[in-house]
Amino acid sequence: MKVVPVRLDERKLRDIDLLVKTGVFRNRSEALRRMIESGMKAVESEIEHLRKIDEIVDRIMNTELNFGGILRESLEEVRDRW
Repeated sequence: MKVVPVRLDERKLRDIDLLVKTGVFRNRSEALRRMIESGMKAVESEIEHLRKIDEIVDRIMNTELNFGGILRESLEEVRDRW
């Protein structure tokens, strides 16, 4: 697992601490991990769609064809938006 610093406003942090204090979660990390997992399930279809697009862009960029100029710039620009 990787460590990711996160900034939260005081209200959210107090709410998370309350969940930990009352035993809903063992610690802040567990609470945030479960909340992130729930949120990611809510956008699961969008994530899968973006993965497919990313795979297609990878295949195009890694072909032996010379995708230079505006096409390469456009593909890189699209990828940078993610």
